[in-house]
Amino acid sequence: MFIVVGSGASGATIAKELASLGKEVLILECGSIVDVKKAATTYRTITSHDIEILQNICIGGSTVTTLGNSLRLDNELKDYYLEAEKELGVNEPPDSHIGNGTRLLLETSSEWKKMPKSIDFSKCRSCGKCAFGCPYDAKWTAIHYINYAISKGAKLLPESPVDKVIIKGEKAIGVRLINGREIMGDAVILCAGAIDTPRILIKSGIEDVGSGFFVDIFITVGGIVENKKLCFDRELNMAIFINREGYLLSPHYSIFLLPKILSKGIRANKEEILGIMVKIADEPNGIVKLDSVEKSITRRDFDLLERGKKEAEELLIHSGVNPNTIVYTHLRGAHPGGSCSSITDGYTPILESLYVADASILKGPLGMPPMLTIIAKSKKIASTLVGRA
Repeated sequence: MFIVVGSGASGATIAKELASLGKEVLILECGSIVDVKKAATTYRTITSHDIEILQNICIGGSTVTTLGNSLRLDNELKDYYLEAEKELGVNEPPDSHIGNGTRLLLETSSEWKKMPKSIDFSKCRSCGKCAFGCPYDAKWTAIHYINYAISKGAKLLPESPVDKVIIKGEKAIGVRLINGREIMGDAVILCAGAIDTPRILIKSGIEDVGSGFFVDIFITVGGIVENKKLCFDRELNMAIFINREGYLLSPHYSIFLLPKILSKGIRANKEEILGIMVKIADEPNGIVKLDSVEKSITRRDFDLLERGKKEAEELLIHSGVNPNTIVYTHLRGAHPGGSCSSITDGYTPILESLYVADASILKGPLGMPPMLTIIAKSKKIASTLVGRA
């Protein structure tokens, strides 16, 4: 039996691939089954050195609150990307789903490109709620893979947090849950994310994990386009992007913009706000420990943010934003990764029958949405597992 720990992009992919080949699969997830429309209630935030790191703890993991961005990042995964893109229905947003705010930004530069999305635009209503859970089931989430795996015989145990891997000699033979229950299997694949996977390994006696941690630090820069009712908060966010050396720019509405503007004594309403996300490829200087996460912004990171902020400001002003209303959100990170990249690439077991297949094996910095790459890489890892258990 294959024991898959975690049900996000990586865990769901591994489970789906193995179950489709008739393998016995058990999926263990520390979170619960949640109505996708209420996915925002499952956010967990960890703050380190003023950087707020976001996670979703539920069936489907962070895929339930992604914006559906599906970019390729690794040329060596071409065939697996093609397979994943077909299954996820990846396509560019049609012009009908480009909102008023995004159209204003499109007029400022010829460098904007459409963002590939794993969204069924025949169902999408451009409501702006991707990050809170799609109310129209238009966006692909890992739950689709989980349901497929279950239809092929896989078992799912929600609310079953894993404490450690059970190791006998140099071989993984099972896992122990937080409640003390032990589950035995022929192989263990950790897909609990870049924070929880290294913690499980540390508790299991595996050393030299936790370093190389990155989070794709981002802020949203925004301001008021006076005398225009954009309703930017109710349109498809990150429908277009510009990729620079070290940072990415993309239209983005943040609920933190309006309070920031009001705190400056400016009368405003959210319908007038226009914003741009600045996401940087932060240095992988963080470390995940058993009881804490240490992640700080470096001088290089700060310089990248400043460059991105300046360009975002210029684009916003050219779009009609009053420069006196421009504000910035606090530092956040939505793509934790890298914390196990020093010990495995995912294809090689850490010990006999012990694998890792989530974002923790990605070497940073990235600065780009990693979901499609995690799925493609997990497909390749699953192909190496076939026949081993």
